[in-house]
Amino acid sequence: MLQLDLDETNNDAKADVYESLKELYNELLVPKSIRLPCELDTAATTIHIVFGDSMAGGLKLAIKQQGYTDTNKVISLHDRFSMGPLWQLDKEAGRLNRSQWFRDNINDGYDDVDNDGAESYYRILTEQMAGIPDQASIVIWSGNNAYEQVGLRYAVYLLRNRRNGLFVFNAGEVCNRRFNHSNRSIDYSHTGEIPHEKLQVIFGEIEEGGPIAYETRHILEREWLALAQHHDVLRIWNGEQILNVDENYFDSYLLETVEKLHNERSNQDFIKAARIIGEALGYCDQYIGDSYFEYRLRNLIYKGELEIKGVPRAMRYYSVRRK
Repeated sequence: MLQLDLDETNNDAKADVYESLKELYNELLVPKSIRLPCELDTAATTIHIVFGDSMAGGLKLAIKQQGYTDTNKVISLHDRFSMGPLWQLDKEAGRLNRSQWFRDNINDGYDDVDNDGAESYYRILTEQMAGIPDQASIVIWSGNNAYEQVGLRYAVYLLRNRRNGLFVFNAGEVCNRRFNHSNRSIDYSHTGEIPHEKLQVIFGEIEEGGPIAYETRHILEREWLALAQHHDVLRIWNGEQILNVDENYFDSYLLETVEKLHNERSNQDFIKAARIIGEALGYCDQYIGDSYFEYRLRNLIYKGELEIKGVPRAMRYYSVRRK
């Protein structure tokens, strides 16, 4: 709707509406868990590696408006690295184990994705990494959260045989320095929250710090290999490192959120699961997807901590309250 409102007053923008809507149509039709990376242009001079569709869309728009579409290409890794087992993810058995965990626990349509689809995504992703032009710089956009910090280490591991200049860019920290003031401050929990207008402004700072040293690359590779030895299904970022934590790490926080909403309403009536999860997301100091919170909410029901009304096939279909 915002795009249509903007285009209503801009004749030059109307020509792009069809392509934008067509891209959105395709994004919505294809499950993000099996969406395949796009092919790279061998003439590209900069390859951007990002995590998630939101960041990919914002960065592509910023690149287009900067006039760099021919030279800058984007690879998006869609996997949700803060949750789910990482054990032996570089091997087929590990990827099958991870896919099965999502199908068994995460209530977002992942059960529609078969093992062949997940394996195809991995195969094409690794082929795409290997196909990055030798002359291109590689920029990995990674913020202060477990999702992108784990993704950074995984991407560096996949690029271990590449000799391209490798840059790591923390756009959230740059935005804090450039745009935050004493009377107005926005802290982004992940890079995908940053609007494309700000991405355009900070675009020129991407390579200012220079490429990371090969020793740093080796450290990140080893850290990924260490993560891939564990069966843990939840990770957080403590500001300096990735921590594996128990899967019930947020359970008490979710119960506190339910209590808080009960107190605000001065009753013990059933509360929509989506309302609880939205509240939890808004005040959480970690970037955790709504699907993980919904998974833990269902486990609190199974354990008898919460009562349920409705069918938990998706968060919008049921409500809960404290027993």
